[in-house]
Amino acid sequence: MIIVRTARQDDIDGVLGLAEQAYPGMTTLPPDRSVLTAKLSNSIESIAQTIDKPGNQTYFLVMEDLESGAIVGTAAIIACLGSKDEFYSYKLNKVTHSCKELDKKVTFEMLNLSNHFEGFSEVATLYLDKRYRKNGNGKLLARTRYLFMAQFRERFPERVMADLRGYFDEQGNSPFWDAVGSHFFEMGFAEADLYGAIHGNQFIADLMPKQPIYVNMLPAAAQAVIGQPNVVGKPAMQMLENEGFRWNGHVDIFDAAPSVDTKIDDIESVKHSELAEVIGISEYDGDEQAVIATSDIASFTTAISRISVEKGGVRLPRATLKGLGIELGDSIRYLINSTSKK
Repeated sequence: MIIVRTARQDDIDGVLGLAEQAYPGMTTLPPDRSVLTAKLSNSIESIAQTIDKPGNQTYFLVMEDLESGAIVGTAAIIACLGSKDEFYSYKLNKVTHSCKELDKKVTFEMLNLSNHFEGFSEVATLYLDKRYRKNGNGKLLARTRYLFMAQFRERFPERVMADLRGYFDEQGNSPFWDAVGSHFFEMGFAEADLYGAIHGNQFIADLMPKQPIYVNMLPAAAQAVIGQPNVVGKPAMQMLENEGFRWNGHVDIFDAAPSVDTKIDDIESVKHSELAEVIGISEYDGDEQAVIATSDIASFTTAISRISVEKGGVRLPRATLKGLGIELGDSIRYLINSTSKK
């Protein structure tokens, strides 16, 4: 059985292995044991806190194969961007200049440094072991974040964003970074990406110029990747769009990947999820399939399962009850898979 649950400190070896597999390009999952250990600790501390309003909390989730005990995926939610460090992106804007004497009008694009996403939540760190990219595991991993936000809504603000992975070649080179960032930071893309993940983003504020960047003055290779996810990131982009996220012209300052956003309450998995009491055990396989989420934050766990929805509650298979640690009479949140597809 495959589950997704809140992370524990003893997950560190499995998480580090996934970080090494994902590197480079995933800023929030650096292959550094001390940084990842701190992320797990922050998640555990965040879960233990009583929250009045969203702040510097991070919730780290792992996917586990219960049969082997292997950690095969990661996902995370940053409660409120900018609560500790400034969060930067570029906003792509169109500007028109005209000259009456020449009877000429020119429209071009500019990139402006922005803190637009400060105060948003961020869904991040979505990574799945290549061997497990099947059987709906990716959707389960992604949707668990939304069910977590729905279940513990008071811990999050109105809006949420997501950064995609931008284009880089087989050698780890980013055309956008080579054209822009490399001139100001004097380091390679992977090195800057890792530095930001370990030390925070203050170095961006210190070194990145505040003036707008004229897109038409960049090399064609850099222009071509603005707002484009990496090939590996395209399925993640599609899942985000299916949930209601939209690109509104913001891009990552390192690789120009699209940054998408929406209101948390407008996310498809949030809107269509339901609370129910477990009233019995389902003994047959003719029920609908759903993502099942437990209701306690300290032991929050999800899995894909058959479900029978009845008046007064739901019935679940014995294997689901055992795998998720659910007992009759417990409250769960569930999402019927068919209702969240587009």
